[in-house]
Amino acid sequence: MTRALVVVEPEQQVLELLDVATDFARGSGSELLLFHVTDTFDSGAVRDKMRELTGVDHNYRAGIEGAESFATYLGEALLPEDVRFSVEGAFGNSADRIVAATEEFDCDHVFLTGRQRTPTGKAVFGDTTQDVILSVDVPVTLVMG
Repeated sequence: MTRALVVVEPEQQVLELLDVATDFARGSGSELLLFHVTDTFDSGAVRDKMRELTGVDHNYRAGIEGAESFATYLGEALLPEDVRFSVEGAFGNSADRIVAATEEFDCDHVFLTGRQRTPTGKAVFGDTTQDVILSVDVPVTLVMG
């Protein structure tokens, strides 16, 4: 394995996600690609969550720059020095961008956080995690909150 896509979100679960991905990277020799997607619904509330988690005000003037800034901060602050990482940000539909990034960056594994939803919630609001799992041709590790 050479590269794993780690989808980082401004949630406490990201800490456990990075721990699991770190163990994977160390065991497989893989590079981690920290990936954050922002969309048209991201607002001051999301920026506030990011600031609360990291203590840094991330530049959201341009969605991709803000996404990359957030991912960079997490990698530098939370990953050990022996784990290689790079960052990418994207703007758009989360599931579509995650699937596209998995292919574009030739990732061998995907790491996601998830949350429990009712079947009705999935039907009404969709489920990014489910869409990604069904759409990629690589293993997916899901860290539940």
